[in-house]
Amino acid sequence: MALDLQGGSLIKRRAQRLGLLVIALAMIATSACGERVQLPDGILAAQAPAQWALESPPRSVGEFRLAPRAGYEITAKVLSKRRYHWDDLAAIAPWDFALGWGALSDEAVLRPIKVAQGDRFMFWHLYDSPIDINLVNRSSANVHLIPENDAILGKIENIPKGAIVTLSGELVDVHFPDQTMIPSSLTRLDTGPGACEILVVQDVRLVQPASTAIDATPQSNPI
Repeated sequence: MALDLQGGSLIKRRAQRLGLLVIALAMIATSACGERVQLPDGILAAQAPAQWALESPPRSVGEFRLAPRAGYEITAKVLSKRRYHWDDLAAIAPWDFALGWGALSDEAVLRPIKVAQGDRFMFWHLYDSPIDINLVNRSSANVHLIPENDAILGKIENIPKGAIVTLSGELVDVHFPDQTMIPSSLTRLDTGPGACEILVVQDVRLVQPASTAIDATPQSNPI
């Protein structure tokens, strides 16, 4: 009987430790992702992303080789943001932003829509929204963000969900030491696997709300 009681106590202690670990991880995730700001209806990012031809040689960042494909600038609403820690891209692209422009950046349109992220994808739940799914696909993007330096990383971490932000830099293909490669999307019309842009972020500007400061020391490890 004593052995059973000790075993039960051990299981209970392990369960308590696991519970504390789950709570801690949840708190870290909440802190890292930041708060959400609510902009008034009608304030939006009207223009589609700009993309242009680029001639730039590949460069190495740690164990990765980045092959530039195009210049890119996007002004969009941060519909969701997610920090990744353990997947293949996490060491170089720790953050994904789910971005929307045009109608998909207007709070009045977005109110009945839920956006989620996971496994490097963005997911839409339209519920009773009358919006056309084709418009959603044309006016949104899930972007893997590679910060150019520590200052850019700090800004990315501190951008709140719901804000309108301008990101500019280079779309790149990421080559791994084992010769595998993850390509960047080069069109806004694709969906599914391979449809995400991979952006080396060289500049970050917060458009709305203008009073929010995003310059801060990064919480993540420098890249």
